[in-house]
Amino acid sequence: MPRIRALFLTVLALAVLAAGAARAETPTSLAGIALGEPATKAKARVDVRKPRDVSDAPWVKRLPVSGDKFFDGGYVLVGTCAAPGAVVRIKMRYRNGDMDFFRKISGEMLTLYGDPTQYKGDLEGRVMGNKWSFSDSRLRPVSLILQHAEGEDPELGPGSTVKLTNWGLLEAERACWQQRHGSAKGAAAKGGKAGPDHGYLPR
Repeated sequence: MPRIRALFLTVLALAVLAAGAARAETPTSLAGIALGEPATKAKARVDVRKPRDVSDAPWVKRLPVSGDKFFDGGYVLVGTCAAPGAVVRIKMRYRNGDMDFFRKISGEMLTLYGDPTQYKGDLEGRVMGNKWSFSDSRLRPVSLILQHAEGEDPELGPGSTVKLTNWGLLEAERACWQQRHGSAKGAAAKGGKAGPDHGYLPR
């Protein structure tokens, strides 16, 4: 019995360590901006004075993010209801838009996060990319999308972009807003009919 108990405790300890490692692999920040944190904490990068509405998603606002030596710029989406001002999505465009650089960071992400859960590109090869799926410490879904666009990215232009989203936080904002205001007009009222990506719907 003591040996069985010791073996059980060893297996349990390894399982706990493995679970901790899996959680540690979940990305929670990008470009110095953390998901779930107030955008004002990153006001050196995020311009909180210039909020923009997001089509068909009034539960979030879009704020511009300035560039640095790695990124050319980007934006964050912040909540307007459940946690006003909290970051629910970060999307940035890399300053280096070369295909070789895209292959390099793709390889590094494969090493860090393993095989992607979904290919995020088109059949023509003008857009290439991968999506990884995770869970945060509260088991809320988190997605990471790395893409390279030869043509115009509808949001940030051509080149390589990375997008980090906490879907649990985003859903909390949608549910809160709809509880207070009713269903939003547009795509939500059309039963999920596909439309253009204005920064809320994943592609």
